[in-house]
Amino acid sequence: MRTALKRRFFLMFLLLIIASGAAPLPGAAAGAPEKSIRKPVLNGTYIQLLDQHGSWSRARWEQLFTSFQAIGLTQVVIQWSLLDDSAFYAGPATGEMPKPVEIILQLAQARGIEVYLGLAAESRYWEMIKLPPAGQEEYLKKLRWKSEQVARQLAGTASGYQSFKGWYIPEEIDDLTWRAPASRQLLFQHIKELSAFLKHLTPGELVLLSAFSSARMDPDSYREFWRDLLRQSSVDILLFQDAAGTGQLPRELLPIYLKALRCATDASNKKLQVVVELFEMVSETPFKALPAPIKRVKQQLQVAGDYASGGISAFSVPDYMLLEGSAKAKELLDGYLKYREGHP
Repeated sequence: MRTALKRRFFLMFLLLIIASGAAPLPGAAAGAPEKSIRKPVLNGTYIQLLDQHGSWSRARWEQLFTSFQAIGLTQVVIQWSLLDDSAFYAGPATGEMPKPVEIILQLAQARGIEVYLGLAAESRYWEMIKLPPAGQEEYLKKLRWKSEQVARQLAGTASGYQSFKGWYIPEEIDDLTWRAPASRQLLFQHIKELSAFLKHLTPGELVLLSAFSSARMDPDSYREFWRDLLRQSSVDILLFQDAAGTGQLPRELLPIYLKALRCATDASNKKLQVVVELFEMVSETPFKALPAPIKRVKQQLQVAGDYASGGISAFSVPDYMLLEGSAKAKELLDGYLKYREGHP
């Protein structure tokens, strides 16, 4: 209860800062909003691979990428290539038929779309990172080993496609778990070692990492956290989820945290990509969500466009804008296409 009250008071304090026009963050000039006369649009999307994608026909994949092209997407992030025991790529030298990862690389190359391959992800991730530091360290080492194995197995095939532009580390970084110095050091070491391994494995390719905030760190601390992590690692682009769908970060606070992250990425010579959530969460456990209304998404794009230095991505076009049989998804797609064409 005390923790909940402290968080409530902290959020009220931040909202008062907004209302009073308090002094900007240190280094704020580098992270100032970029007002642009160009309309902010989606550059990319996540693809969250599940077992059902293994039975998709090539024609269905073709249809998906034709839709991506019509929407104007130029980037795809595969959230993971291995989820628990489910691999979405063919094993080395097995002669297996192409699996989703390879099909995506092929179709993306034909359409000039960049692909970033996610590594190993586990359903128990959120449970395991709550362990004490000794348990966190052991778990991160095992997870890093799995991701390195996935990257080794994928590198040969992926490097044969011009569409392959790098890697995505599936561990989403929240702003509560890693606040303690011991845990923070373990996380920094994990990201440093894994990103360095990926750079050595495929020189010249980019490394992406994602994060979200629930306002569990104040903006100054959050800026310093990410500045230090980015400087110590070989991560090139930070993807920040705008939380419009989950509601984890109050809408009024989003510009403050985006500004803090833009300061951190600029100071580290890295890029900030904003992830626009295209859904409205109905329930958290089990997770259920519906496509968001276009009015809200247009507002999200405007905010994202002010701070993104590395483009705007979506979570996710396949699940919430191209969902077959969903009237809400069709409404979102039609509204976005009209917005993109210049309609109000």
